[in-house]
Amino acid sequence: MECMEGAVSSLSWSLVCGGALYLWHQTRVRTAYGRYMSAESRCCPAALGWFLQEVPSFLLPVLLLLLPGDPGPGPGRTLLLCTFTLHYFHRHNSDVVYPDSEHKSPHH
Repeated sequence: MECMEGAVSSLSWSLVCGGALYLWHQTRVRTAYGRYMSAESRCCPAALGWFLQEVPSFLLPVLLLLLPGDPGPGPGRTLLLCTFTLHYFHRHNSDVVYPDSEHKSPHH
């Protein structure tokens, strides 16, 4: 995989500037969240929000394993990505298999 220093630097600075602007905005505007939100405000269901938040952490390692790259998947890279993916799936197994169930794993 080729390192694209310019792209990494630009994206990093975008995150830093975006975070600073968001912090500045949040110090001036009162934002409702959780139980303080009104019923008519726009919101997505909790299960959809959880799915959209968590699915990249599971799919990205899987895609890195499946997509051919330069220099290709070596044993170290494959082991690391498989270990992370297995850990992540095990950690969220009850949420993935039974998303609407009352029976959650003990760490919830």
